[in-house]
Amino acid sequence: MKIRSHKLTTCQVAADGTNVSLEFLDRDGAAVAVEFPIDQAEAVVMTIPHLLARAVKRQTGDEAARYVFNLEGWSIESTENGKCLLATLTTSRGFEVCFAIPYEACHSLGWNLQQGASDVVDARAHTLVSARPAREKLN
Repeated sequence: MKIRSHKLTTCQVAADGTNVSLEFLDRDGAAVAVEFPIDQAEAVVMTIPHLLARAVKRQTGDEAARYVFNLEGWSIESTENGKCLLATLTTSRGFEVCFAIPYEACHSLGWNLQQGASDVVDARAHTLVSARPAREKLN
């Protein structure tokens, strides 16, 4: 049976935390709920971003296209076992994901983020420098 969602209405977690449910209205306005055990919910969550990326590529015809979540906030926490850091990323639309990042990866990620920021700053500075002479010639 194929059910097409018209509007997502509610997302809930069972009182004991073992299931999650998505409630929506179908094309005819009838209320429908899909309930997932937690392990299947995890599989769905892991699959949806990939499906969104594939959909954008098909819509645009551009293999480099990505479905992008705008980052609104983040936090870094240590863990009790001390083997990794927890990085939580959040969006303005309420999406939140937490990654356990081993310390070796933290060092690499930090270095790459710093390099990427430096490259962007350098590229902007280069663009501004090369734009100035053109503006001076026009004035």
